[in-house]
Amino acid sequence: MLANCEIKTPRVSVVMSCFNDETTIKKSLRSIQRQTLLDWELIVINDGSTDQSGTILDEAASQDARIRVVHQANVGLTRALIRGCDLAQAPFIARQDADDESAPARLEQQLDRIQSDAKIGFVSCFTDYVGPEGEFMCRVRRPQDDCVATHQLLNDRVGPPAHGTVMFRRQTYVNVGGYRTPFYFAQDADLWLRMAEVSHVSYLEDVLYRFTFRPESITGTRRDIQARFGILGQQCRLARQNGQDEQPILEQAERLTLQVRRDFTLDASASSWRKNVQSVNTDYLIGSQLVRNRDGRAVCYLKRVLRRHPSHLRSWYRLLQSYTNRCLGRQTIVHSQR
Repeated sequence: MLANCEIKTPRVSVVMSCFNDETTIKKSLRSIQRQTLLDWELIVINDGSTDQSGTILDEAASQDARIRVVHQANVGLTRALIRGCDLAQAPFIARQDADDESAPARLEQQLDRIQSDAKIGFVSCFTDYVGPEGEFMCRVRRPQDDCVATHQLLNDRVGPPAHGTVMFRRQTYVNVGGYRTPFYFAQDADLWLRMAEVSHVSYLEDVLYRFTFRPESITGTRRDIQARFGILGQQCRLARQNGQDEQPILEQAERLTLQVRRDFTLDASASSWRKNVQSVNTDYLIGSQLVRNRDGRAVCYLKRVLRRHPSHLRSWYRLLQSYTNRCLGRQTIVHSQR
């Protein structure tokens, strides 16, 4: 770590938004501070956190001059990222989420790849999805051929494994209009589509990012709304492709954003009910994947679902599968010892 040593012209600006991430933010910051590439800056937008996130960030910034913290009232991820990217000084911008981790060589390898070919506008990498306690869930891979990867992004909705995996050229970002405020969610998918229309996406086959799937994360709790924004982004892409005006679609996204904001201000009882449903769905998804991996820790997530929703039949089925896997594993061990 370069304490109290200012990098005047960073090669990469890392942009992060933080909202009530006190349990994960230290881990995420350390993963950037441990990068083999040293000349970076980290811009963290503290988007109205009400926990200890702001204090943790200020302490980190006081010890490492490469970290800049901006405190603001909560405006949501999209607007926070727009502000962070506007403050970025480097010609390349890398995203990082406050509950994820980057491998030590991530920035260096991605910078090498994006500088190797002027046609590459943004670069991502293979990614491990992990559970809240670091349980391995799955590994997400993408095509190694840049042309194939770009085609799949534009036509098959197969893009970067996670928002935080991406590094992009600042100039490409500016040229296509950056993040767009109508997209409260899926702002990344909308941006990647516009970047892919003017440049290539490239993927490093090394696993350089760990995406944490948490019940309280956006991915865990708002998958349905994310999907609706994603569809609107695809409709914008189709309109541009056909030479049509995308403004009516952006207005739909604006209305959906207003709806999301209203949902956040609902009375406490309705909000509590919604969070319970979302948490049940997320715990089930984590538990199901761990069952497929024959990971006994699936039981904890499935039991948590059933305590809140005893009639959740799919959880009973997955729980039975987990116990069956455990019994078969024990039998295998016994036979191997004979």
